Amino acid sequence: MKKSERRGVNRIGRGNAALRDDDVVVEAPLELRVGGRSVLVTMRTPGNDLELIRGFLWAEQAITVDELSLVRVAEQLSAAEQGNVVDFTIDPERFAERWTQRALFASSACGVCGATAIDSVATRLSPLRGGDAVSATVIGGLVDSLRAAQPVFDVTGAIHAAGLFDSGGGLLCVREDVGRHNAVDKVIGWAAGSGLLPAAELVLVVSGRISFEIAYKAAAAGIPIVVSVSAPTTLAIDVAERCRVCLCGFTREGKFNIYSHPFRVS
Repeated sequence: MKKSERRGVNRIGRGNAALRDDDVVVEAPLELRVGGRSVLVTMRTPGNDLELIRGFLWAEQAITVDELSLVRVAEQLSAAEQGNVVDFTIDPERFAERWTQRALFASSACGVCGATAIDSVATRLSPLRGGDAVSATVIGGLVDSLRAAQPVFDVTGAIHAAGLFDSGGGLLCVREDVGRHNAVDKVIGWAAGSGLLPAAELVLVVSGRISFEIAYKAAAAGIPIVVSVSAPTTLAIDVAERCRVCLCGFTREGKFNIYSHPFRVS
């Protein structure tokens, strides 16, 4: 499926108007089904859909390594559903127990009570250990490296990106999506499928702010450093402090702020 489409726009400027075609990023629904029952619908940019669902389920602790192959593109669909439905062919009762736990956590983490959200993190995730310190020089260049690997953003200007880098600054995987959380889920799903989780030696780089969800997903994947061109939220910092994740924000022109666990930066 296409990630962008040409649409007509009226270009206004300097007292003139011109009709032209422009590239617009595609946003479409993706449905997850378990045992034929819909359990999740998310809006995303088509592409790497299995990675998206695998990464999401991994971060929610609803899937194991041995179950990754059970996430498949659904078959026997209507024309409207083609390419937009993923099946997780796990025993529905086993999944329901995990999903109930996830739903309770999601309710507590909705922003009404930050303390409850952090307490929930403490019961689900252990503080990260291991991982060598990454040099400040490497971290200072990661946002630029991510930006250089965003082809859909180049033509649409309306899409987020997430990338996984090794400790030397080498790009391993980059994914783009209209949802910043989706982009993170896609790279985590890629890492899960590549046998790289927990990712104690990798760095996650994102194109937008670091929210609670992004800090949480990084911790769930065992990623010890998150780098962003923007800033983290207070709750993201709280999660990072609890889980021993280093957050680096406002990473521009070789400069950045460290908001948690600076020992991970040399």
